[in-house]
Amino acid sequence: MLYKKFFSLANQYKDSFDLLLDTMVLNENKSIGTGDTPEEAEINFKNAIIKSDAYLMIPALFTSLQSAELFLKGMLLLNGRNIKTKHEVSYSLDVLKEIYGEKSKEYNCFNKYYKNSIGIIEAFKKSNSITTTNELYLSLRYPCSKGKEYEYFDLRFNGKKIINQYIKLKKDLDEISNIVQLKYNDKIMYLARKH
Repeated sequence: MLYKKFFSLANQYKDSFDLLLDTMVLNENKSIGTGDTPEEAEINFKNAIIKSDAYLMIPALFTSLQSAELFLKGMLLLNGRNIKTKHEVSYSLDVLKEIYGEKSKEYNCFNKYYKNSIGIIEAFKKSNSITTTNELYLSLRYPCSKGKEYEYFDLRFNGKKIINQYIKLKKDLDEISNIVQLKYNDKIMYLARKH
């Protein structure tokens, strides 16, 4: 039951994403420092920045994308399909659509998640000439790849605007998690009835 391992790891990444997002929301995504002295302002700035998108955006984005990908691949395994080890999600989405249908809630919740995540990373991908999902994952894990250095400014210092987008992404990931749980429960019940 390899799909169970995929779902378990997906949930761990999802929980990490939730914690990072909660930290940014509670801090109101502030990256400013004020104080009665320049030293106090600098200390306050450093404390604020480690709880904002300036510091947490990249790990939050990566954990969210990784969670969704693991859920997606787990769904394919749950349905007896093979998975590709690359990070190209379009293939996995096409297979999911083939399994459940284009109008299914299973397919649409994943598709909606990926469309919303593109809105968050569009400027970053454009400024870094990133064209594949695999390169996107590399850029979120390493500051350079194959001689190319990545610039992350588009993912930082976005204030409350980015938080609202992230909250939408969290809702999408919650929906994915709920649907996966239902499908997993159905599979367990089916296997129990077979024996």
